[in-house]
Amino acid sequence: MKRNHLFAYVSFAIILFLGFIIFSCQKEQLMKDNIVDPGDRVNEKTQLEKMIIEFRNKMDLAHLNPMLKSGEDPMGIDSAIWYIEALANLTYGNGSADLEDYVIDSSLIEVRLTNGQILFSDVQSAYSAVIDSLSSHNDAISANEKQLIVVDVSLKEADENNAIFEITSGFGTDNVLGFGNEYPWYWGWELGRCDSSAGVGKDAADIIYKLANKTITVPEGSYSYYTDVILEEVWYWEVPTNNNPYGDYLLFQDFQEVTLNHHCLPTAEIAYYINALDIIADEFKPTGKSLIKYFCWDETAFMLCGWNDCWDMCHVCELKYGIWHSSGNPPSPL
Repeated sequence: MKRNHLFAYVSFAIILFLGFIIFSCQKEQLMKDNIVDPGDRVNEKTQLEKMIIEFRNKMDLAHLNPMLKSGEDPMGIDSAIWYIEALANLTYGNGSADLEDYVIDSSLIEVRLTNGQILFSDVQSAYSAVIDSLSSHNDAISANEKQLIVVDVSLKEADENNAIFEITSGFGTDNVLGFGNEYPWYWGWELGRCDSSAGVGKDAADIIYKLANKTITVPEGSYSYYTDVILEEVWYWEVPTNNNPYGDYLLFQDFQEVTLNHHCLPTAEIAYYINALDIIADEFKPTGKSLIKYFCWDETAFMLCGWNDCWDMCHVCELKYGIWHSSGNPPSPL
C-alpha cells in the first residue's frame, strides 16, 4: 500500500457506527470576478482554454507591473481555486499520457484572505506555491519516465484571515519491474506476496488499483488536460453487494477476533475486486465528468470485542473524476 494509516479503536468505531460522510470537493457555481466566471463559461473547448490563458496573462501582467491596481482586485475562493487548478493542469498536465503506474502526493498551502476573498496578488502567490508543490512532488519520484496526469486543488479549511488549500497530484510513471495478476497477495500491511518473500512493500490493495487503472481508457490525442477535478472516497460499507463470492461488499473487508491471520487474496479474488472498481466508478460518477484514476490503500481498526482483541480490516479507494479537454500544446516540464 502507499498509505499505512492504522486507526485507533475509538475513532474508527465511531466512523463505523455513524457512517462515513464524503465531502466531495466540487467546484460550485462561482461569483462574478474581474475574470470571466467559470460558472458562466460556454462549452466550446477553445473558449474555455481562452479563459484560462487570459487568467494566466493577467497574472503575468500583474507580475511585471506590481503597482497595477489589478493586484487589489478580489476573487472568490472557489473562483480562485478553479482558475489555479485549471491553469496548472493546462500548463503542466497531460491526461493522455499512457504510463503504467500511478502515484499520488499531497501538500497544503496557506492563502491570505481579505474580507473573505483573495486579492489577485495573493492569487498569484497561491499559484506559485501550487507549482512549487508540484515540482517537489515531481522531484520525489525516481522513475525514469514521469508525467503529471492531474492536479486537484481544493479548500481544506478557512477562517477570517486565511484559507488552507490542499494540492493533490497524480503522476503517471513507468514501471520497470512490471506487474500483473499472476500471484496471490496478502490483503494489506505491505506484506507482499503470499507464496514467497517477494513484493514486500506492496500488498493486494496496490495490485488491485494499479491493474484497475490499466483498464481506464486514456483520452484520445497526444495532449489533454482536466478541469473541475473532484475526489470521491469510498469505504466498504457504502458498496454492499449480494454478488461477491468472497464477501459482502464490492471492496475487500475482513473481520477477525482473538487471533489475527492475514488474509491472502488469490488471483481470482484480486480479479473480482479489480472488476468491482468499475462498478463503483459508475455508481459514484458525477454527471458530465470522466474517471481519471483509482487509488486504493488498506485500513485497520484495532478494537476490543468483549475481552478479546478484534480487527476490522478493509480497502479504501479514492476515485478521481474531472472534465477532459483536448489540447494542441505539450505540457511544460516541472
